[in-house]
Amino acid sequence: MNTKTLTNGEILKRNSPLFWFALLVPVLIIGFGINFIVNPEGASTGYGIPIHDPSAFPFMWIKGIRDIFAGLAVTTLILKGNLRTVAAIYTIAIFIAIGDGFVILSHLGFAPPIFMHWGTALYMTIVAVLLHRENKA
Repeated sequence: MNTKTLTNGEILKRNSPLFWFALLVPVLIIGFGINFIVNPEGASTGYGIPIHDPSAFPFMWIKGIRDIFAGLAVTTLILKGNLRTVAAIYTIAIFIAIGDGFVILSHLGFAPPIFMHWGTALYMTIVAVLLHRENKA
C-alpha cells in the first residue's frame, strides 16, 4: 500500500481561521438538510421556491437527505485536513450555489433568495481562493 504522509503545508489545521471559514458552509448545509426534512414548507420558502402541497414534501425530504450527505462528506474531508482535497472539492461545490441561484432566477426572477445562493457562491469562491493559496504556500 502506497500512502503519502502529508507535510505541514498540506494540512488544513484546526487552529487556522481558514479551517473554520471552510467548515461553515458544510455545517450550514447539514442544518438546511435537517430543516428540509422537519419543515419542508418553511425550508422551501427560505430556499426561494415555496412548496405548499404536501404531496411534494417527499421531494423536499429527498433534498434534505442529500444536503445532509453532502455536508457530512465535505465536513469529513475538512476534518481529515488534506488541504489539496478540501480546496478542490470546495471549488467544485461552488457550482451548486451558482446553479441554485440560476434556478431562483428562472423561477422568481431577480428576487431576494438569489442573494443567499449567489452570496454563498461568492463566500465559497473567496474561501476556495484562500485554500488554493494556502496549498501553494
